[in-house]
Amino acid sequence: MLTLGDRIKYIRDDILKINQSAFADMLGFSRIATISDYEKNKRNPDISTLCKIANLSSISLDWLLTGKEPIFISGAEKSPGANDIGKPIYFEEYMTVEVYPMASSGRPREFPKGEAIGAVSVPKRDFKAGVVAIRVEGESMSPTILDGAIVGIDTTDRHLLSGKLYAVWLNYEGVTIKRVFVYPDRIVLKPDNPTFPETAIPTGSAGDEFIIGKIKWVFQRY
Repeated sequence: MLTLGDRIKYIRDDILKINQSAFADMLGFSRIATISDYEKNKRNPDISTLCKIANLSSISLDWLLTGKEPIFISGAEKSPGANDIGKPIYFEEYMTVEVYPMASSGRPREFPKGEAIGAVSVPKRDFKAGVVAIRVEGESMSPTILDGAIVGIDTTDRHLLSGKLYAVWLNYEGVTIKRVFVYPDRIVLKPDNPTFPETAIPTGSAGDEFIIGKIKWVFQRY
């Protein structure tokens, strides 16, 4: 009979397909050993953590707690039983997207840069080719987008509409997320946090690589 630890390991290994370090990061833990303890049944998660695990993977909280099927709350082509654990899972409603750090050096064409630092499950309607997920660093867009939020950037949508959120590239900063306002002679990047200054860029200085893409979705904890 599968234990709670077995079910948590199954979610991490077979559904999210991430290592213990990435899983700990997604759950907001500083100690990777906490995940190991859960999977080895050395300690049990509190109800808040169990809800986070279930939500991250679109898993039924009832299945996570008791093993009672169905596993998925909705949207799976197949609801596997205990004998299916370890076999590939195919989703109809949810897709897994790798998460990258915000690039702070290099050139925009290298975006995203480096190795993925985790993964997040998103509804299939929000998944499309060209959407890149990054983890936000900094408070300039608070309270709209918090430090540590996961943001989906549609790199195929670079058409500017005033007042919308975009990921842009600044030579002195790298990737940043701002609310963009377009004027005949300048583009203004405005943070939602009033303690941060806005930036004005002459229209002629904004090259083809200036706009990385439009913000499509945001996942975060308050």
